Amino acid sequence: MGLEGPSAAPPITEADAPEYVLSDHLQIHFIELPKNHLKSTGDVKDKLDTWCYYFEHEGTVEEEDMTLLLKDNPALGKAHRVYRTFTADDELMDIAEAREKWQRDVSSRLRSAEQRGKEEGIQEGMQQGMQQGMQQGMQQGIQQKAREDALKMLKRGFPLSDIAEITGLSEQEIGDLERST
Repeated sequence: MGLEGPSAAPPITEADAPEYVLSDHLQIHFIELPKNHLKSTGDVKDKLDTWCYYFEHEGTVEEEDMTLLLKDNPALGKAHRVYRTFTADDELMDIAEAREKWQRDVSSRLRSAEQRGKEEGIQEGMQQGMQQGMQQGMQQGIQQKAREDALKMLKRGFPLSDIAEITGLSEQEIGDLERST
């Protein structure tokens, strides 16, 4: 996401008219938890910090530390109870872990397919480039040979029309060639 700070709460606006704010009563916060640097409950300063600390540390800190955060925030207390109920149910945890594994597998397959696609694209591009380079080189070689032949014929006194017919060069090109030597 690339937020400058740990969180952002952009206003909710009309898509076609961003200057029109739809509501001042609703905020959606985008949070990058690693930028919060909340190591202990002592670092928590407001409700947003409380939620950030909870999301970052639930299940990894002592229950007493969580209890300090939960006492003044009923919504957070409910989230904590649901989390505890969920993590105590082995079947739900198995389902959650299977879903996470599935998501990682899908992500891995997508990355792998993208990498193969890039490699195939590079290979195809190289082949096309080599073909084009070979064709260009052959064309240049044919043109060079035609000019060399035209110069030999000019030295032997062939008429311009015959040289043009034999080499495929225009009389103008042959005249330019004659003047450049």
